[in-house]
Amino acid sequence: MIRKLNNKGMTAIEVLVTFVIVVVIVVSMYDGIMDLKNRETIASYKLSLVTYKNLLTKDIQDDLAKIGLATVRTESLTGGTGYRVIMVLRDGSQRYLEVTQIFGCAALDDLEAMDLCDDYGIPRDRSDEFSISYGPPDDLVEYPLPDLGHEVIDYNGEHTIYSLRITGVDVSTSNQVFSIKVTMSHPDLGSRYSLNIVSPINYP
Repeated sequence: MIRKLNNKGMTAIEVLVTFVIVVVIVVSMYDGIMDLKNRETIASYKLSLVTYKNLLTKDIQDDLAKIGLATVRTESLTGGTGYRVIMVLRDGSQRYLEVTQIFGCAALDDLEAMDLCDDYGIPRDRSDEFSISYGPPDDLVEYPLPDLGHEVIDYNGEHTIYSLRITGVDVSTSNQVFSIKVTMSHPDLGSRYSLNIVSPINYP
């Protein structure tokens, strides 16, 4: 027996299946677009950080390579807000390398504030502040870290927490070789683009 075709239009099941297929396609396209946008953002962040690091490295290494380093010592900035590396060059001039490392309070409530801020002596309304300055003592040039994403927290007053932070400063003068590593960390980039400076001390 031959059945007649249904010419009355789409059934409810056909409409539902079509709708599901369309939703799956739209969601897949959206995920793809968002992934591409995230990759472009990370690539932009990487370029900004590499440019920052290379510019600062060049300015410092130019002095150390062309003039030479005679002596070096390190001291803390006022209030424990960072470090100052005092470099005396072979021509008698001085260069300061100052690293400002002030952590803000990233807590969103009282419970987090006790663990993240109070235990470390960080005021609950304080913002992040990270920068590197370099140059002669009377003509320091500040190199603020590039803004690679930040969050404005409205807790105990508005304050800002940055994604890119200076998480460590290591200085060594072992074996008459000066080295400093300023670790710059970012959730998406890690710490691979940190600042590294190496120079012999009083090399003849």
